[in-house]
Amino acid sequence: MSLPPSHEYEILEEADRLDGYITACKSCSINSAARKDQQYVPWNDQSLARKAEKLLPGKNIRVVILSPSADGGMPHTRAPNVICLPAYFPDSVMEKTLEHEMVHIDQKQNPEKWRKHALDEGWIPVSEVDLPENWVRRCRMNPDTYDARFWAWEGRHVPMPIFVREDKPQLREIVVRWWDLKDGRLNNEEPASFFKKYGKLATSSAEHPFELWAYH
Repeated sequence: MSLPPSHEYEILEEADRLDGYITACKSCSINSAARKDQQYVPWNDQSLARKAEKLLPGKNIRVVILSPSADGGMPHTRAPNVICLPAYFPDSVMEKTLEHEMVHIDQKQNPEKWRKHALDEGWIPVSEVDLPENWVRRCRMNPDTYDARFWAWEGRHVPMPIFVREDKPQLREIVVRWWDLKDGRLNNEEPASFFKKYGKLATSSAEHPFELWAYH
């Protein structure tokens, strides 16, 4: 019988002390509701973590295997150097997924480098207080982008990952809408200049510049 993964619990507790992600999800009614049937806990069998860590030789990275339901079964990162994978994650996409998550780790550990990169490409950080509270509340929280949640393309257009249903939010059911800071309205389509630079992106890429760069 596997022993309870006490070490992994400690890693997650440390992560939340640093990034506050799970605490924030619990304090937000819609994000809490989207996760109500999920268990954000370490899986008893951590052998997959050891396999993943072997693909990252020389890296100071900790891998934790979570319950298959944790965060909708989506791989993600936590502070300061933790990659979280769901139990039973397939080997066939392991290497590509770790490459993606390593970008997010670098974003967490080198925020000024990525801030400069964002500014150079035309992105400006935006505070939540400068956005409508009702739309901020409906946005899905993402552990990979939580440290810097909102950015405005060309200093004007803010992508917002909004739950499709406010009454029955599902973690994987979001749409990206664009808040126009100048006109004060929410647009369904990305601005033409964004499309010209990046092309048509999947929802998972368009929700945040950090995701865009991790995917591409």
